[in-house]
Amino acid sequence: METRPRSELTERGLRLAGGREVDFFTAEIHYWRLPRSAWAPCLAAVAELGFEIASSYVPWSVHETGPSRFDWSGARDLAAFLDEVERAGLLAVLKPGPHAELTITYGGFPERVIRDPAMQARSARGGPIWFPSPPHMFPVPSYAAQAFRAAAGEWLREVGRVVAPRLVPGGPVAAIQVDNEFQHFFRIGAHDGDYHPDALAWWREETGEKADPPRAYDPARSARWVAFKEVYAERALAWVRGALDSAGFAEVARYHNAPPSQPALVHLPRAARAVGGPAGLDFYHRASDYAAVRERALYLAGTGAPLPIAAEIGVGGPPWLPPMSPADQAEVTRGILAGGARGLCFFMVVDRERWYGAPVSETGALRPPADFLRQLLATLREIEWTSLRRRAPVALVMSRAESRHAIASSLADPLSPVLTELLDLGPGGSAELARDRAPALHRRWLEAVASALDAAGVAYDRVDEEADDERLAGRRLVVAPTLTRVDRRLWRRLHALAASGVQVVVGPERPVRDELDQPLGEEVALPRKVGLLRPASLEDPGGLARDLAHAAGDVGSAYRVDDPSTPVHTSVFENPHGEVRALTLGNPLAAPASVSLSLPAGVCLRDPFSGQTWREKSGVVQIDLGAYAVRLLTIAPT
Repeated sequence: METRPRSELTERGLRLAGGREVDFFTAEIHYWRLPRSAWAPCLAAVAELGFEIASSYVPWSVHETGPSRFDWSGARDLAAFLDEVERAGLLAVLKPGPHAELTITYGGFPERVIRDPAMQARSARGGPIWFPSPPHMFPVPSYAAQAFRAAAGEWLREVGRVVAPRLVPGGPVAAIQVDNEFQHFFRIGAHDGDYHPDALAWWREETGEKADPPRAYDPARSARWVAFKEVYAERALAWVRGALDSAGFAEVARYHNAPPSQPALVHLPRAARAVGGPAGLDFYHRASDYAAVRERALYLAGTGAPLPIAAEIGVGGPPWLPPMSPADQAEVTRGILAGGARGLCFFMVVDRERWYGAPVSETGALRPPADFLRQLLATLREIEWTSLRRRAPVALVMSRAESRHAIASSLADPLSPVLTELLDLGPGGSAELARDRAPALHRRWLEAVASALDAAGVAYDRVDEEADDERLAGRRLVVAPTLTRVDRRLWRRLHALAASGVQVVVGPERPVRDELDQPLGEEVALPRKVGLLRPASLEDPGGLARDLAHAAGDVGSAYRVDDPSTPVHTSVFENPHGEVRALTLGNPLAAPASVSLSLPAGVCLRDPFSGQTWREKSGVVQIDLGAYAVRLLTIAPT
């Protein structure tokens, strides 16, 4: 007989057995970092701000005192903390790892684990792989290592023993985060790791190859090794999910959080399949990171089914990162919403050591940043945000066929592209360092198409090539920039979409090889009735915008920027009845902008944060935007 889940994450948020729906808006509070006397006032402050869910890591290293010995007393008494959460009228999300967040020494792994050679990930040269996490570097574990999985499995079973009596409906624990930011600890250079013997056994199982993977650039095999690392991550997360299921968490909702990286360097669809729930994305940004926030928010909303979760939104930050002001974080949060996120997890809401800028002090006192969170949550509930959908008739498909080759052939290898992305290398980003020149050109095309759609005023999502079919179905236009390579499975999907009547545009080149550089063979034919990007369009952005606008057809909105030369990003959000309930306007420029916005008759716009309102008189209203600012406007009849 199939077991009925105690809770699940749906496209609206968190659904509990019995039908109760809760918005997935969470507030991070770390119980072990606070005296027990502070739990009640801090949780009361969280509830006062409008949160219904408190979240916390459960760090392995905090509770383990030695092999098979654990301390759950005093400030470490998780059961008592969860009882306090329930008394506060809140639900709980727990994050038992085994990896915890990186402001915990050694990432939350016990020192005995990271010092054990049998558990350490191995570099191409055979040594340990070090992660530079303040205040100490540490050698990262191999999730393929049987010794590590045995130790981590024991830890997760211990967490299950403590938490099982407090799962919903008998307690407050309603969801579990499966591990944390799994991206090989940001060490994703092609030939950096993991060469642990058990990881190499996974390689042979997955590929059927008898030889070990390459340890330096091999044009014929390195791209396969990079592709395998995505499989490694999926297997690792699937193992953690299985261990959590065995520990007693099989009936509660689960999700994963990908790190704050460029979309080509994370893989939300694989992570979601592995954990059996949504894969969200973390955001730690300043307002001046507008372009990166928007790119990642559109990828999250276009790919993160069923619920696009901004799994960590920095509220304050660790002292070794560049300062992020409350104003910065308000703009970033609105930018995330402008992309279409419907799950919001704020990190940190309650203060602790190694942090600054939290809106709730360690004694439960509210600080000025709390005002924004209170107003935000009240506004989102007033307009029923989680029921709204961003109007986006176009899907811009992000293919990995070229990005894998960029990593595989990087001249900076084994330096991680996570780091080289931070450098101003040119329009191809980290791909500019590839021996293979196609990846940088492909990324230029991807961004040129995105810019052209923006210039044409056509709303789009960034959709991963491995996203669920429903993320592409029902679109007016699907654009998948291609050169000579294409992922074979994506190529088949584009054929099927074109056959179903969806307008598909590829190019500027017709692919002849697959993602591993093998000939497409009988599958090389271009889909019927497919459009091709003109090669000259890369140097003709105006012409590209006109071509894509024509391909998309009439996607006009009653809410539009009157002056097309004003580079403002508009998103329109509709309820299930097709009624527009909210609008966002984003200014990508480092200087203030003024926008002439067309409105339908009888509509009133309101900015819930400033209190400003606009009522159309001549069909057009004037709205001012600060530098890198995003305005969230609610819509009501006059």
